[in-house]
This record gives sequence, structure tokens and C-alpha cells, in this order.
Amino acid sequence: MIRKADIKDLSRIAEIIIFGKRVAYRHIFEDDYGSFHKLQVVDLYEEYKSNLNVLEGMLLYDDGIVKGVINGRPKDGQIMEITEFYVDPFFVGQGIGTLLMKYMIRQTKEKGYRKIILWVIKDNVRARKFYEMNGFVNSGKTCIIEGTTKEDCCYECVLE
Repeated sequence: MIRKADIKDLSRIAEIIIFGKRVAYRHIFEDDYGSFHKLQVVDLYEEYKSNLNVLEGMLLYDDGIVKGVINGRPKDGQIMEITEFYVDPFFVGQGIGTLLMKYMIRQTKEKGYRKIILWVIKDNVRARKFYEMNGFVNSGKTCIIEGTTKEDCCYECVLE
């Protein structure tokens, strides 16, 4: 079942996001200090707890265990930006990400938005393929991730 996130979910959300980032990015950045010292579940939990607005567009896949999270935030009147999208590494490959993405696309379209955008690390080939299989295309916009030499790519899904 996909449902809106609630304050009671904060610790699980932080856990999924931190472990998802470690699994997805460690081999890209090759930075154990960043992966295991800077990325901390408690820190993200505290950040979200002090800014509960982050929960406004956040959706969870929950079948008794919260297994995935996706968060969309309005960028302007016509564009929704996906800012977080992670499935617990233990449950990757079970279709959870696809269900979350399809739900987000449908919900965003129903709310009258014309486009969804997201940023993905260029070297994150697995994620880029996933987005392309779900209707996103590389817009050609890029930027360097602050403090690194890695490039972020903007993907977009035009809603019709």
C-alpha cells in the first residue's frame, strides 16, 4: 500500500534514505568517510523532525513494513520535483520503486502539474535506466555536485 508519510515514520524514512544513499553512492564517490561518518540516520532524523514540512509530499510503500520512500515538492506552478526516492536495499528488485514512481506520476498529473523533474548522478547508471523505463528523459541540463567532480543530470517526465 502507498500512503502519506507521518511523523511516526521519521526514523524509518531516515534509515531507508541513509542506507539507500550508502548503497547507491559509495562506489561512485569512493568516500568511506562521507558514507559512514557524514551520512548518519540520527542526523537526518533530527533534520526532518525540526522541519516537518518535508513530509508534505512524501509517500511511503508500506505493506506492514515501510520499504520505500518518494518525495515530491512543487518547484513552481507547473513542475513537481522529486527530491528523495529510495527503496530499502533489502527490498530492491521487488517492484516497489516502480509502484512508488507510477503512483507519484499519476498523483502529480491529477493535481494539474505538467512536468516532473529529478536530478540523478551521471554515474548512477542503474538509476538512470530505471527513470528512463518509467518515462523520464535526460533534459540535457547538468551541474557539478558541490564539493565533488561528479556531475548531476536533470531528468524530466512530461505529463500529458
